[in-house]
Amino acid sequence: MILCVNLEIIQRIRDVRDPLTLEVPDNFLTDINRFNFESVAVVALDHEFGLIRKNPDSMEARQLFDNLTAFIKCLYDLGIKPSLYKYIRTPTYRRFEKISDTIFDLTNRYANEAIARMQQNPCKEGEERSVLEKLIKIDRKIAIIMAMDMLMAGVDTTSSALSAVLLCIAKNPEKQHKLREELLKVLPHRDDHFTIENMKHLPYLRACIKESLRTYPISFGNMRETGADLALSGYRVPKGTRVFINSNLLLSEEKFFPRSREFLPERWLRQQDDMTGGDEKLIADNLSKFIFLPFGFGPRSCVGKRIVELELEMSLGNVVRHFEIEFNYHSEKPFANHLLNTPQIPLKFKFTDVNY
Repeated sequence: MILCVNLEIIQRIRDVRDPLTLEVPDNFLTDINRFNFESVAVVALDHEFGLIRKNPDSMEARQLFDNLTAFIKCLYDLGIKPSLYKYIRTPTYRRFEKISDTIFDLTNRYANEAIARMQQNPCKEGEERSVLEKLIKIDRKIAIIMAMDMLMAGVDTTSSALSAVLLCIAKNPEKQHKLREELLKVLPHRDDHFTIENMKHLPYLRACIKESLRTYPISFGNMRETGADLALSGYRVPKGTRVFINSNLLLSEEKFFPRSREFLPERWLRQQDDMTGGDEKLIADNLSKFIFLPFGFGPRSCVGKRIVELELEMSLGNVVRHFEIEFNYHSEKPFANHLLNTPQIPLKFKFTDVNY
């Protein structure tokens, strides 16, 4: 189902772009957001809302979509900015409660509809079950909670990540060309589709995504509460202290990532070929794995991590296969820094059809 949604965005681009300039409108971010909402929803709820092309005016779908965006905003206001909500029910907290209730009610309804469909048409022996069906087999309540978590964690994050990688690819045509060569080698025909097997042979695709997440991180960092007394760089940090981990500042450090201002996907390949200039290193030998944490780490890492990765790989792969992407505008500071870093410039990409 993700593939079906993925192909819809290709046609949507053709529908909305200017026939002369081939540029999409200023509000193309809305299409990106709706596309990512659809992609996560088909996994979390086993339901296609049709917000991209089929049913863009669906009130309930838009209500769920809008509340997910508002949820992230409230989370930033309550969790990061100073707030008195722990002592009094502030207006923001009351709005947060209402948004959370709406998300739960709608998610619960669609999840129950999916459960009813599954009971009427159970999977045959050997058929692949949906994620929701697998979770229901474990626990119905957990399935609904996980569906909510996937929607909350997977929509806005994917929109920011997809916007970032499209911008990086558009501003670096030689990297885009190299990526297209890899894609067309694995999927040489227009009607070829991604599969679990052929996606194993696309290392440069994954390298482009990792490098874009380094260049434009999804969030400002991470937060944790210490589970024990710690000593960090000579400072005593008592148990229960809330710690802000701004590891993203290290992503632009030359000592960790040489030529850090350049978009160089090659740094993430096992053999750093092409732009390395011989023995030049593009990534430090002693780089700690905890410097690059776009989805966090451990049991509290992003619940939507695998969905986001899969969606990014398929989305970028399909768009680059079908279009030559350009961005011919100023892009000095394209993202605004909040809980999630979100685009603050019009994403007027130019999409020219690729003939093959």
